[in-house]
Amino acid sequence: MVDPPTTSILGHITELIAHIGHIYCDGVTRTMDRGRKAMPVQNKACMERHVQRCQERHQQKLRDMKCSIDNECPRAASHLKNKAKKNAILEDKCVQIEAENRILLEKMSHIMRTKGGIDCTNDSVNYSHPLSRERRKRELQRITKANQKILERIESARPTYNHKKWEEEAKRNNDILQNICEFKPQPVRRNDRSDEDSMFGYMDFYQSTKEHTGK
Repeated sequence: MVDPPTTSILGHITELIAHIGHIYCDGVTRTMDRGRKAMPVQNKACMERHVQRCQERHQQKLRDMKCSIDNECPRAASHLKNKAKKNAILEDKCVQIEAENRILLEKMSHIMRTKGGIDCTNDSVNYSHPLSRERRKRELQRITKANQKILERIESARPTYNHKKWEEEAKRNNDILQNICEFKPQPVRRNDRSDEDSMFGYMDFYQSTKEHTGK
């Protein structure tokens, strides 16, 4: 049995690469294209342009495609559009609500014209202030002063870690990561913050601490 020539094998490989290029997708399915990028080609830039043209032609065919089945909504019957029973129920409910509101308004106006049936005045004896009032006041002042001293000691303490050095190392590592990656990592956005703040969340913490302490 004779082996096929080398040119035939190369032709099959070329057809396979072109077929893979036709299923190239951008956006959500971009990670599915990593298998094609791993295949060796003579010129990566030319291959990318070829795949892009094939994808554009495919999308244009999808946009120009016309449906062969009538998928429009069927015509609605007249008795379903009017819904007389539903309108009658809604009208009865509105009448009932208006009657209840009128009764409530009459009751409120009667209460405003008269004193009402309940006497809410308090004629009980007014006792003097508790004896422990001054003691509790002094205790609260003592606790407040102690908390103020603790806060001053915390604000005057110097940081142990050099957060500026951490920021520089993180930026340098991020630059190296961006250079060696073919598929650039997408940082996670939180509360409409920038990409850098999302990747280095601890920077906000140290910045707020520095502004609070004034150092």
